[in-house]
Amino acid sequence: MTTNTGPNFQQLVLAHKKDDSYEAISKRAGGVPKARALQSIVKDGFTRMPTPETIAGLSKAFSVSPRELVLAAARTLGIDVGDNNESDLILWGAGRLPDESKDILRNTAGEFLNWMDGSRKQTTSAPDNVVKLPTRKTEDRAPDFSKMAAMTEVESEGKREAARSARAGEESQERE
Repeated sequence: MTTNTGPNFQQLVLAHKKDDSYEAISKRAGGVPKARALQSIVKDGFTRMPTPETIAGLSKAFSVSPRELVLAAARTLGIDVGDNNESDLILWGAGRLPDESKDILRNTAGEFLNWMDGSRKQTTSAPDNVVKLPTRKTEDRAPDFSKMAAMTEVESEGKREAARSARAGEESQERE
């Protein structure tokens, strides 16, 4: 199934040309492509991609993105580039990332797609970078509230006694 549904290069140029002459378009493009070359492209087509200079010039002359022109040229050559696939996520500038970062993005995207498709394999073994900690016995897990309450009473009584002794010591020093 082909997804190239937009105009080809010639159709795109003619749609933006309107009533302008090829000379006027060439001037707006900064001289590249020349008027004759542009006329030839529209009339006869082409068998290889236009040069980057031609794409940049026509982008300027027609106020369209270079991407739109490249996709139209690809359609002319019969190259399916999937330009209308709205389910694709494009990360602009990601091509300039270091190779390691690109690999991470590709792997992460692959994992997400596997997860979405339900085809991710469930592993039964723990990853090799995980250490399993020992577990406590089940009888140790439940807290003994009566023990805690008794300990709290003893601690509280000890603190009260220490506070009484400290006050008594302070009072005896004040009397002296």
